[in-house]
Amino acid sequence: MAIRIAQSSDSIQAGPLIYSSGPVAFEYIFSRKHGPAIGDFLVAEFAHGATMFSHRHHHVYELEGDVVGSIASFDASSHGGTFLANARAIFRHYGLRGIVKGLIFELRLVKAPRKACLYLCHIAVREDCRGKGIAAQMINFMAAKARGGHYRYLSLDVAEQNSNALRLYEQMGFKVRVRNKSYNKILDNHLYMELDLDVD
Repeated sequence: MAIRIAQSSDSIQAGPLIYSSGPVAFEYIFSRKHGPAIGDFLVAEFAHGATMFSHRHHHVYELEGDVVGSIASFDASSHGGTFLANARAIFRHYGLRGIVKGLIFELRLVKAPRKACLYLCHIAVREDCRGKGIAAQMINFMAAKARGGHYRYLSLDVAEQNSNALRLYEQMGFKVRVRNKSYNKILDNHLYMELDLDVD
């Protein structure tokens, strides 16, 4: 087993993992009524894109030759650096409707990383490998990486109804800082959480 930097060739296995990290939000923003199947979009962007879904921003958990876990990380600069690529890719595949939905989602429910913070997202483990501590290992790996980069906090957003993920994050020491209430009946309320890394 190994946690390693993702590669373009991981796309077939990583795309479905990214989708599983937030299927409700993906289905809402990237409506298949107006563009390609979401899984196909994520696989393509992971392999070749410059968007936030690209392998360039991900680590994967490899077990017996298979990619069974994914985690992405951004700071304020790298997150902002994907903005134009995100907009172009979404517009090209899902039109203006997709861009508007994505912008509102980020403004209302999932905020950009703040200074001195390493933000985690797309945290996912293949269904048959859950319950084995893989997500915790990936988060601890990123915490060590963040401390080495002199970040003060790890942060993430989690759907309030995702009780299993919320329980894990709380057990690992993440604290809820903000509760962002959903603006429609489809999307869940989201909790913004931070872990103090105790970096001097």
